[in-house]
Amino acid sequence: MFVCVNELRRMELLFAVALAGTTLLAAESRVSVVHGDSRFEVAIDAGKVREFFWVHAKSGWMPAAVSAGKTQGSLSIRAAGDAVLPGDGEVTSHGDTGITETLHGEGWTATRTIQAFGERDWYRVVTVLSPSRPLTLHALVDRYEASWKPDWTFSPSVGGFNPDAKYKAPVILVQRGQVAFGIVPDLVTLNRASLQRCNHSLDIATGDTSLLSVGYVPAKQAYHVVFKEDVDRSWTATEPVVNAYYVYLSGNAPLRTAYREIVRFDWAQFGRPAEANAASEQAGTDPKYRDCHLWDEWRKVVWEHESPESWLTIPMPDGTSGGAVMMHRARAPKPSVYLGAWFNALRTAYGMALYARRIGNASLMSLAEQTSNLAMKAPGHDGAFKCFAVANNSSGPADSEQVFWGAGDGAGVSVATGYLGFDMSWTGYWLVKWMEAKLPGSESVLLRCTRLADFLIARQRSDGFVPTRFDEDGDVEESLAATVPAETAPVARFLLELYKVDPNPKYARAGLKALAFLDAKIVPERKWYDFETFWSCSPRLVAFDERTRQWPANNLALIHGVAAYLQAYEITGNRTFLSNGQSLLDYLLLYQQVWTNPVLEHLTGPSMLLGGFTTQNSDAEWSDARQSLAGEVLLDYYRATHNVEYLERGVEALRAQFPVSPSENWAHAGYGPKAGVSSFHWGTGSGMAGIELEEEFLRDAVCDVQANACVGVNGLNITRASISEDGRVELEAQSPFHWSRNPEFVFHNVRTDMTYHVSVNGEPPRSLSGKQLEQGISVAMPRETPEATQ
Repeated sequence: MFVCVNELRRMELLFAVALAGTTLLAAESRVSVVHGDSRFEVAIDAGKVREFFWVHAKSGWMPAAVSAGKTQGSLSIRAAGDAVLPGDGEVTSHGDTGITETLHGEGWTATRTIQAFGERDWYRVVTVLSPSRPLTLHALVDRYEASWKPDWTFSPSVGGFNPDAKYKAPVILVQRGQVAFGIVPDLVTLNRASLQRCNHSLDIATGDTSLLSVGYVPAKQAYHVVFKEDVDRSWTATEPVVNAYYVYLSGNAPLRTAYREIVRFDWAQFGRPAEANAASEQAGTDPKYRDCHLWDEWRKVVWEHESPESWLTIPMPDGTSGGAVMMHRARAPKPSVYLGAWFNALRTAYGMALYARRIGNASLMSLAEQTSNLAMKAPGHDGAFKCFAVANNSSGPADSEQVFWGAGDGAGVSVATGYLGFDMSWTGYWLVKWMEAKLPGSESVLLRCTRLADFLIARQRSDGFVPTRFDEDGDVEESLAATVPAETAPVARFLLELYKVDPNPKYARAGLKALAFLDAKIVPERKWYDFETFWSCSPRLVAFDERTRQWPANNLALIHGVAAYLQAYEITGNRTFLSNGQSLLDYLLLYQQVWTNPVLEHLTGPSMLLGGFTTQNSDAEWSDARQSLAGEVLLDYYRATHNVEYLERGVEALRAQFPVSPSENWAHAGYGPKAGVSSFHWGTGSGMAGIELEEEFLRDAVCDVQANACVGVNGLNITRASISEDGRVELEAQSPFHWSRNPEFVFHNVRTDMTYHVSVNGEPPRSLSGKQLEQGISVAMPRETPEATQ
């Protein structure tokens, strides 16, 4: 047990003080439930309730948390004006796996059921307040005190107060050594009516001890989309109010990574069940996309019509043409092309080129090649290059002299001067991918990439840190670069990808050295701040939040860091990189949505936003366009680990862009409708690129034979999948959409020397070889079902 003796004694003393409030209880006054290596105990004396959570370690039972409610036990009922409603309590039911308490007060009765859940580590708690008359309340919460100072915490938001707008993969968690205590709200019990009545909220405040609470508390914005309790608001309970949640409790959690079990739990409990009804998620919600449902329809509209019609040609200094689907940057309305960390036209063009090659469309391929040409020939200095171009002539530039070239988009607005390492590295990465795919013009890519790599390596510090802010002469802008150390991650990703096509040891050395910097300086304290953290729409300072013991954290550079660890494993074969990468991936998944909050506006289905990503711990939007980037990384980890959860999550991340398009995200302030449009390349185009990147691997549905799992990808719900060891495959597939062709299913992790017998929707089984399943098979059109509605 990784808790020092003095700390253990202090914890025991705090518990002793709490127990003293029960005054020499007789044995029959206490009841308990033992669940694996944990124990929940209730003690009652003269109507006063105390609750205790214990964990078992090598030294025996030790305290983890104690009830800290103001009414009784863990329960706090606060009336308007913050007055606490008093009450008495008793244990009314006790069994081997659960305890029920009944609490009484004037005008109300509450029952609390605490039940062991699963095989270990989890309890499900349900508090039901039943008013006998209308009660005007301010808050109804359960509250606990973890009686020790944590060395690792998690809250979705700095400040620690999290209304349901922040419930993407909701948890509040404290951990010291191997002792961990966390709370996860039961999302299944939260409906639109209850959330409109009052916000459901999580709150955490850490110090020498930690207070964790969960329940109904009114919320309002503190700043941007960090929330705080709305102390002036009240609500009325006329019917039973249910506050249900899960408690995570462990005395043997892996050091600083207890969150990983919670990530597994969230997907199993909420995400995977919602996935079975998520096919309608990909239907367009914007008038321009109202006829887009299946990928075939999206491709016709997005690639074959919208892209050519919105194309901006940029004359290059050498007389050739560059170009991309144009964008109009906020506060800079002239047509432009960006090769940025957000709006990367080359990634979009890469997706369009894959589609053009697959269908043999030379016109689309020619346009896509213009974007790669622009990336290869953008002007620069000593290997660095500019990452956006503005056509200063509103009717389209007549020559290259009428094009303004700027650094990129590393400050929430356009940066005109200097060079940005994040934007250049991300563009360099896609140039390498262009070369790997052998797309037209790829023979000219390598020089641009190697010169950029040399520029970055020359400025790498001895500890592995790579500055990413440079002036016009290529000199490091020290103060700005020091503010965004996590941007070393996308540089590492570029360098390691470059090594795959040009195995010069210096690229691998520099990339691995950059990862060592992340290991030492970023990962342990979660200092994931990049340009978006401070210069986006959620501005703040580099400041440690004492209440939650967290630094500002954003997930844009984090996504690239996760990918870089996997690249390092692929290059070196060192499984430590894979292990560290999976741990970091699971931390990233604390930002992925495992449900759709029903109180959001204009939803078209209960699983509409499943799998999307939010951005940072001082922002609250749903389904931001970075989800397509994260989806790629998740699928890469599935291919490396065969963990089917990563496959499921990756598919949902890719699909999550489509109900949002053409917008950047949904509910930009945490609540409300679809947000505004920022760019084709941070919206519809980037989402379609993600689909094209994985088309051959996923098709319309993808099955993992070894895991006995099948996931609908393109407008399909797989309602049943049974794959037996003797090769019998039975699938049920439904779709809310009309199909003009037969969908294709692809199978992975098959035995190529085996014959399988495949039946879909009750059709007579077909005998197919494992090799045929790997290549993909056509199945009968799925049963049509009515589209899901909210």
